[in-house]
Amino acid sequence: MFPIGEQPRILKDLAGINEDVQELAISGKTKNIELLGELKIRDLWIFTVNQTQFDKIMEYVNPEILYIDEMRVENLSKLQKMSNLRRLYLGWNPKNTDLWDLSYNNNLSYLLIQGFSKLEDLSPIKDGKKLEGLFLGGAIMKTLNVKTLDPIGDLVELNELTLMNIKVQDRSLEPLMNLKRLKKLNVSNQLPMEEYAKLSVVLQNTECEFFKPYVRMESTEGKDIMMIGRKRPFLNSKIDAGKIRKYEQEFKTVQEEFRDGMK
Repeated sequence: MFPIGEQPRILKDLAGINEDVQELAISGKTKNIELLGELKIRDLWIFTVNQTQFDKIMEYVNPEILYIDEMRVENLSKLQKMSNLRRLYLGWNPKNTDLWDLSYNNNLSYLLIQGFSKLEDLSPIKDGKKLEGLFLGGAIMKTLNVKTLDPIGDLVELNELTLMNIKVQDRSLEPLMNLKRLKKLNVSNQLPMEEYAKLSVVLQNTECEFFKPYVRMESTEGKDIMMIGRKRPFLNSKIDAGKIRKYEQEFKTVQEEFRDGMK
């Protein structure tokens, strides 16, 4: 999740700023923004920016860690100039549809993209070759709706991947089978059961809560079992024991058949 609340106080004016400061929080309306060019900011937080404000700020900075939230920025190509970037957090942008060319960000090891309501094509992500961590998610009330996860399959250095509140149009987790170094996968329960079962066979060294037929949860209206898979039910561990066994066997059957097909 975007680490809102962890930022320093947002400055309204950079006049008189300490030249030794390394972490800074500003907004699109911060005055004397050109003074950023005289600083060596390592961690930069930016809030509430439009396209013009974003473009101007990017002309003066090249941080190692960049946080931007509440964006109305259609063109993100200025991020290609951020050669020092190691970690990038982007939250809430209802304008952008095509990201930017990540091949320019040679040092980028972690990327968070959350609340990009018009983003469907993840193709540019495939060029983030040094990414070790990736978070993709929708906003609280808006699902991220992407065409396919294919581009993520090229990120072979990934060791942690989070896909939250996300709809995948081709309903496939197969591209993730290529992520042999993946240690941890956090994914929402929005895809067919078969996708989780098959992926669990390939990524045996990856920690994922959904690599099993069901998960136990705190009881809600008498339901304490969530079956894994899109449109699978919430059940009661005692009353619905028979149904749970049935769904559990279906999950294991998919695993066994897929495993046999790999031989």
